[in-house]
Amino acid sequence: MLTVAKVYEFLDRQMKFSSQEEWDNSGLLVGSPDKQVSKIAVMLDASPANITKAINNGVDLIVCHHPPIFEAIYNLPADSPVYRLARNDIALIAIHTPWDKAKDGVNFVLANALSLERVEVLKTEAGGDMLRLGYLPSPMPEAQFCTYIKQSIGVPFVKYVSTKENVRKIAVCGGAGADFTDEVARVADAYVTSDVKYHQFLHAQDIGLTLIDAGHFTTEDMSMNSVSVKLAMEFSEAKVLRLKSVDPISYR
Repeated sequence: MLTVAKVYEFLDRQMKFSSQEEWDNSGLLVGSPDKQVSKIAVMLDASPANITKAINNGVDLIVCHHPPIFEAIYNLPADSPVYRLARNDIALIAIHTPWDKAKDGVNFVLANALSLERVEVLKTEAGGDMLRLGYLPSPMPEAQFCTYIKQSIGVPFVKYVSTKENVRKIAVCGGAGADFTDEVARVADAYVTSDVKYHQFLHAQDIGLTLIDAGHFTTEDMSMNSVSVKLAMEFSEAKVLRLKSVDPISYR
């Protein structure tokens, strides 16, 4: 009999929930460890649309990246994600920063999508190990690299500051990683991340780092395919559904 606890234990072996950042809220957030599981849905976000899909498909457990419980909850409206999950007896496990840090997690997948070679973990001064550092097969003109990113990960456009004619040594951090800019600048030509603020672009330009914002959704969502495959291979007794989230940001 497959239970939520067994799925949690498997995920813990893959990515270590104890490794999560102190501000994070990964783990079993909704439901009982003893709940039986026959259908698992994998998604980036437990969005209203994806919860509706999960309910309609009779899902027992959601495995998602971003925790739907992140800050204090003071009420539970009937249309809130947590209320709807509990009412429909759907458990939820969030894998946020443990999956960011996993050896084959978010940033491994992003580095692989860009065909980086000799990829290594880039430790940060805060002790984190989310970033990856690798090399393009050969130096690439900066503008061409931006086009290459769009084609490789399927993002409609990128934002960047230009500092070099060519780049080769590339750091990546899916999601919001602009706070690591100073550390990356010491070792890399270019840094691919997202959620970069205006002053962070200016600072990157000042210190000579090509900083590229490739979008939060796009830099993370592709990695959830790997989670889906892992679960399907480990638990043949369950049906695993990969529910694709939709980037909430529109582009013209």
